[in-house]
Amino acid sequence: MKFSLVFENSGDSIPFTVVENLDLFDFFVKKISSESRNTFGNDFRLSNEVDKKLNDINWSLSKTNEVLYSLISQSLEQKDKLTDYLDQDFLNKTHADWVFSQQKLVNIDQMRFSNKSDIAAIGNQLHELYPDNIRIIKVADALEKLGYIYPYEEVNMSVHRLEHSFKQLEFSSKDKWMVFDNPFKDTIVSNNNVVNFSFGYTYVGRQFYNKYEFFDTELKYNDHYNYETLEYSFQLNLSKPQTIPYSKEFLSWCQEKNVKPITTQIPLANIDDLEKNLFDYRKILYKNSKQNNQASIITH
Repeated sequence: MKFSLVFENSGDSIPFTVVENLDLFDFFVKKISSESRNTFGNDFRLSNEVDKKLNDINWSLSKTNEVLYSLISQSLEQKDKLTDYLDQDFLNKTHADWVFSQQKLVNIDQMRFSNKSDIAAIGNQLHELYPDNIRIIKVADALEKLGYIYPYEEVNMSVHRLEHSFKQLEFSSKDKWMVFDNPFKDTIVSNNNVVNFSFGYTYVGRQFYNKYEFFDTELKYNDHYNYETLEYSFQLNLSKPQTIPYSKEFLSWCQEKNVKPITTQIPLANIDDLEKNLFDYRKILYKNSKQNNQASIITH
C-alpha cells in the first residue's frame, strides 16, 4: 500500500510504502477520514530547532575560516543559502574536511616571515605564545592559543546536530489527546527497527520492553501501555531504515512472562527513494514547518 503526506498551501508531498501493520494503518486512515481529522501539524517545532542549527553551522564555519586559511592554506566550504547546509553530501564532506584538517601542521617561523601581512601577524602572535623550542604545532593547538578552538570544534558538533534534526518528528491533530481503542492491539507488530513513519510512544505508561529495560521484570506494577489505545498523531523520521532485532534475552523474558514483545513504536511505512531525495525531503519538512502548513495522509 502506498500513500503520501501532502502539505496544504505548498502542495509538497513525501511518498511512502507501508511495510508493517497494514491493517492498522488502513484502519487509522479510514478513521481520520471519516471523522474529518486528517490534518496534522508540527507547530513550528522543527523549523525553530533547525533555524538555530543552520545559523550555528554557518557561524562556526565563518568564524573558523577567519584564521584557518592563514594557518594551513585551506578553508572550510560555506554556503550562501542556509538551507543548502541540509545537503547530507555537504555535511559528509564538511565532516571529512574538518577531520583531516586536524592532521595539518603549522610552522610558526614560516608564518612569521610570510610576505603576507595577515599571515605574518598571526605567526608573530603564535611566536609570543610558544617557547622558542616549539616551532611546529598542530592546527587545533594553534586555534586554541588564538581563541578559535570553540568555533572549530563547533564545526563538527553542528554537523552532527543538523543530522539528528529530522528524527522522530511528531505530527499531531488538534484532537491528538482524544484517544481511541486499537482494534489490532493483540496482533500488531512492534519492533526496534528504524522506519520513516510510525506510531510512537507519547502516551503515559510503559511498554513491555520499557518494563524489561528498567528492571520491572516481575511486572510488579500495572502501569502498562502497550498501544491498547492510539492517538491522532504519528512520528516521521528521515533516518536510513534498518532492521534491529530484539535481544534474545528480551524475547526469552517475553516467553517466560507470556507477554507480547512491544516496544516504543508501531512501525508502519518507509519513504520511497529516501537516499536519493533526502536533501529535498529535509527542505520540504523544514519549509512547511516554518510556514506552519498542515499535512494530510493521501492513499494511492
